[in-house]
Amino acid sequence: MRAEPMRILVIDDDPIDFGLVKKSFDVVTTPPELFHCPAADRVLEMLESKACRIALLDLSLGRDAGLDVLRTIRADRRFSTLPVIVLSSSSNHRDVADVYAAGANAYVEKPLTMELYRNFARAFAAFWIEAATTA
Repeated sequence: MRAEPMRILVIDDDPIDFGLVKKSFDVVTTPPELFHCPAADRVLEMLESKACRIALLDLSLGRDAGLDVLRTIRADRRFSTLPVIVLSSSSNHRDVADVYAAGANAYVEKPLTMELYRNFARAFAAFWIEAATTA
């Protein structure tokens, strides 16, 4: 068990979606500390300043493409191995393939109900917070 909460950057331009993610983690035993990054141009700065160990990335960020954000993260030596989990409303097979090709660690379709968000949070926490070792 971790001594301090896992720090996760949630990259999503929609504050409602961020609120759903935040609320969903209330059900886990060891809730992470979540930080909201609504703009692509602040991602690298926030990853560093908040010492985040994981990123949850929305694929559509308004005028910014989540795929470009993922490529920017992977191109930066400081974050090239940072776990990036794409959380997207798209179920397009091409989006999934592109995201994995760009270096995402996982692709998850955004849940449609609060209960499904809670299920996501439990599964996420069981693996990424409780079991996996991150750099």
